[in-house]
Amino acid sequence: MRKSKKLSILTLITLFLVSMTPDRAEAKHYEFLNQIRFPVDHIKAHFYDDWKEKRGNGNRLHLGLDVRAPKGSKIVAIADGEVNTVSYNPLSGYYIAIDHKNGWMSLYVHLDDDVIGNDNAGGKSAAFAKDFKKGDFVRQGEVIGFVGNSGNAEGTVPHLHFEIQYLGTSQDIYEYVLQSWKNYQKGKLFPKNTMTLLIY
Repeated sequence: MRKSKKLSILTLITLFLVSMTPDRAEAKHYEFLNQIRFPVDHIKAHFYDDWKEKRGNGNRLHLGLDVRAPKGSKIVAIADGEVNTVSYNPLSGYYIAIDHKNGWMSLYVHLDDDVIGNDNAGGKSAAFAKDFKKGDFVRQGEVIGFVGNSGNAEGTVPHLHFEIQYLGTSQDIYEYVLQSWKNYQKGKLFPKNTMTLLIY
């Protein structure tokens, strides 16, 4: 087979595979999003729809939601899954990714790296709830890390950059996160077990 014919076939195969990767998850896969837990366990957390806002002097789009909360607030797994990545880089700072084994992956970015009185001195032990390793199982609601501003978020308001990908493509999940926030607020303000509210 001639080289140009091989190149043409390879190009067609590549185009086909790229066209098969969805920009938005198919409707049947959204049931997962209806069950997610709000990723920050703090009643003073707040966020708005900043999906695809221009960032970096307009050079890039924001492919997630920033959830602002007091530094050190607990970050929890939105659903059961397996740790895919626990790492650090200068842009993301400390981050963890959880594979939910159904095409969905959640990413938790800019985790805390500070200790009181010393900026950036906390390192990994300030960022993560425990020494997670790739393959560790986590349960929905389990504390996995703490809100901060590591990486290129240094000097900004402490926040969690929260992102969900479907088959490797970031998704606009604002409405689902908003619903999970409403559920979280309802649970905090009107707990099922009111015995915990009694003062003895």
